[in-house]
Amino acid sequence: MSKYKVALSAVACLLVLFAQMGFASPLLSLTYDEPIYTAIGYAVLMTGDLHWHGVIGHPPLINVFTAWPLLLESTRPDVTQVPSWGTDDSLGFSRALITRFDSLDRVTLVTRIPVMWLTLLLAAFVYRWAQQVWGGAAGLLALVSFAFNPNIVAHGMLNTTDLGVTAFGFMACYGLARYVRRPSLASYLGTGLALGAALGSKASGLFLVGAVGLLVALFWLTTPERNWRNLGAWMLRLAGLVSLAALVLWAIYLFEVRPLSRGGFPVPIASYWEGLLYQRSNVSVGQTTFLAGRLISGGHWAYFPFTLLVKTPLPLIIGFLVSLILSLRDGWGPRWSRIPMIVVPGVYLLVSMMVALNIGHRHLLPVLPFLSLFIARVAERKRFMTSLRSRVLSWSLVLWLIFGTLCIFPDYLAYFNELAGGVDNGYRYLADSSIDWGQGFKRLKRYLDEHDITDVKLAAFSSVDPALYGLRFEPLPPTVRAPITLTARFNPQPGLYAISVIPLQGVWLLDPDTYDWFRHREPMAKVGHVLFLYEVPERHVMRWVAQCAIEAPILSEEQIVDGFGRVDLRATTFDCEQSWHYPSGGPGWMVLPGTGDPEGWSEARLVDSSLVFQQGQLWSHPALTVYAYEETSMGAVPPLTEVHVAPSDWPLDRAVAEGKAVEAPLNTAGPLTFLGYGIQKEPEAVELETYWRVVAIPNRPLSLMAHLLAGDGVAVSVGDGLGVPIEMWQPDDVIVQRHRLELPQGDVSDIHWIQTGAYWLDTMERLPVIFHGQEIGDRLLLTETSR
Repeated sequence: MSKYKVALSAVACLLVLFAQMGFASPLLSLTYDEPIYTAIGYAVLMTGDLHWHGVIGHPPLINVFTAWPLLLESTRPDVTQVPSWGTDDSLGFSRALITRFDSLDRVTLVTRIPVMWLTLLLAAFVYRWAQQVWGGAAGLLALVSFAFNPNIVAHGMLNTTDLGVTAFGFMACYGLARYVRRPSLASYLGTGLALGAALGSKASGLFLVGAVGLLVALFWLTTPERNWRNLGAWMLRLAGLVSLAALVLWAIYLFEVRPLSRGGFPVPIASYWEGLLYQRSNVSVGQTTFLAGRLISGGHWAYFPFTLLVKTPLPLIIGFLVSLILSLRDGWGPRWSRIPMIVVPGVYLLVSMMVALNIGHRHLLPVLPFLSLFIARVAERKRFMTSLRSRVLSWSLVLWLIFGTLCIFPDYLAYFNELAGGVDNGYRYLADSSIDWGQGFKRLKRYLDEHDITDVKLAAFSSVDPALYGLRFEPLPPTVRAPITLTARFNPQPGLYAISVIPLQGVWLLDPDTYDWFRHREPMAKVGHVLFLYEVPERHVMRWVAQCAIEAPILSEEQIVDGFGRVDLRATTFDCEQSWHYPSGGPGWMVLPGTGDPEGWSEARLVDSSLVFQQGQLWSHPALTVYAYEETSMGAVPPLTEVHVAPSDWPLDRAVAEGKAVEAPLNTAGPLTFLGYGIQKEPEAVELETYWRVVAIPNRPLSLMAHLLAGDGVAVSVGDGLGVPIEMWQPDDVIVQRHRLELPQGDVSDIHWIQTGAYWLDTMERLPVIFHGQEIGDRLLLTETSR
């Protein structure tokens, strides 16, 4: 390919990059940080007041650079008259200011365009560096891999600081590499200016100072003529670069000199140092992080490597691996390029893994230009021109990348590669600015209009009121104007819910499990891949809440009303380790402690239920799981066969020979009807389950009998008990009692029968067994054979 065609292709690629950003940006609402940066940049331009930058922790360069088009607006609000002016409430100030411009859409677009320009400039530097190292085709490959990287496109059209520090940091590294290759005053000054601009763009730009220092040391160590004199010269060059960068930073802060505290000694760029102190606490303490289905407090070392793995397009990962193999086999390229190309992104990634602030893939943006540069090795001039395999591989990866990126338009921010299951499954792995940054309100408004939907319950993460985009909604946490907590979280009221990824996964909520009810259901639609729509229909009218209370009830009366949104529910408690309670009156909910999967006894009891909510332990409540019985159920009751009834004073052989064998429900003199039983044999015990229906509420305490009998009728093991207090009974309730009968040591071949029944606890008197209105005994003899 001729130089002319390469250059023309590069220009076309830049135009396509700008078109992607230019057409996608108007379709997206403001992301969380944009109103803050817009308001603060505008305030600096109008007043020169820099104190906000000590509050938000970032320098003003990008904020001022993106806000200057607002000076051309016909309506320019007086920032000193905006509520929260002069305070530290940057969020409140930005919300109030942003609504005072004539058009929110115009303000959004004109403040994003400068970042688009900066993205194009960065793309040109990527192209130029790759071209100088590997040749024209390599430069074009680097440019394509950069221009169609969905993560670059996503942040290249947003008014945030991330692309700014990425662009100026890369330019500084390129300038230093160029200076090492061919020293010149222009390269030296360009490096210092770009380094200063990186410092003035974002707090993380401070990393670039250390990176440049490390590069200078490595350049000296790899110089054949290195000696102490050369070291001194290199140190002087480094000091000059840092001094020039510091001067640029000071100029960005309008040569500010003031005390850091009242009565203190004046220092240059005091607002910058205040911002670093603020960021230091963020970096060391961090925030709640969502990673691969878990909420982690304070960050995790694997966050950024994992993020890079699932957010980077597979063609770029494959290109990186191929380039790595070629470099290991054939060399890494010229020293002036390979050192910054490898060291800067590598060290940056390592440093990122050590900080606790894990809130998005955007913090890895400084790595991406170097990734494109490294991938360009695949199209090295000599290899590419002579190898059909290299050309086929390069074009295959390019087409795959272009197709995959264009298909996600305009939702670049929500991109996830095939390893994560694609764009519709990324929410399972990451949250925050990696997918959901408040950009979906315009898409939601369009969807609702197309489907003639006028009202929705909205839970979304944003710094602005979604009503600014014409949405009519009921705000749910954490939406602006929403209450702090959600009522009826176990039992959402009917209606249409729009829940964005961040609250769905529990980030930025007082209770991380607020929307767990929705996690167990598939949404009817995914708007912009980040706003999930759920239609909650009219459901069965639930009548009761039964709680497992081994020591105490899990939920108080107030928590039941708040969690289920009902004041008319019948509430019962029982000991779920030894019994189960199926209240009468219709469908209802079962509440169990913990969030683990039920096993054994509990699993069998829940077979006819459905999991509706899981709540992790929090300072305000314990961990619990809610199951719904949509229809009255008492589980599988074994058939009532081979049950013999006889008085207790009869010998066992006479009871079996002459006792009545019955196959119908047996009433035990009023309170209970025996429904059936189940037996499970274990090596050292027999597990018995007896099923009972409440006929009447007794006025005396009673218990249920379970005795393991030898052949002579002597009880060799006792497992009496009742785990459902009679205070909780109502007619037609079903109780399942679990009895454990330990087998005696030695020969157990003579054990054949189990007897059960009911008795009064105060007198130990057994209740008679009534069959067809006739008293026929006071115990039920059950075969030990399991059925």
